[in-house]
Amino acid sequence: MEAARKLDREPGPRALKPQQIRQAAVRLFIEQGYGAVSMDAIAREAGVSKATIYAHFPDKAELFGALMQEECARIWPDIALLDAEPRDLRATLLALGRAYATALSQPRAIAVYRMVVAEAPRFPELGRAFFENGPKLICDRLTGYLARAVAQGRLGIADPRLAAQQFLSLLRCEYHLRSVLQLGPAVDAAELEAVAVGAATAFLGAYAATGAERPGA
Repeated sequence: MEAARKLDREPGPRALKPQQIRQAAVRLFIEQGYGAVSMDAIAREAGVSKATIYAHFPDKAELFGALMQEECARIWPDIALLDAEPRDLRATLLALGRAYATALSQPRAIAVYRMVVAEAPRFPELGRAFFENGPKLICDRLTGYLARAVAQGRLGIADPRLAAQQFLSLLRCEYHLRSVLQLGPAVDAAELEAVAVGAATAFLGAYAATGAERPGA
């Protein structure tokens, strides 16, 4: 009862509190690491009660999963293209490729990736939340899109999920490793564009079922 009264006394619209919590959590996770950050610390950083956090997120892994979902929505808006019926395959793959490559190169995304790789062995729930709400989510949506293109007779793919993994792997190349390891040169827009164009061209060259879909046709 006391927790409920405290929650009610906190200022600001209740709808804004999950956003406050997510913003505070991502700052602390990046600065201190997942294992070192408690729900109490997140509550203090967000300016809310611990009861408020648990009203929205049952545990730290769920909170991190929500952060990953928000990151996908924020930096990969072009993923919505994958929910439509396949029309211009090259244009869609290029848009997704640009968005995905750009997202992977962002400083915050790199910082989160480093943190997950470092701490997942001790906190398997962290690795699971990252995978299921980030890479797997993207791959699932792309798999569905490719499967619909196969059903239309436009792609010759026996295993759409494997093909989706291959396309995404084409986008995660040297620039990403350089960024993770903090090695130069810094990635720029021209390099990311070349990566996206190269991935779409190679993918359609391998899997397009008709001449019309093949690069240069």
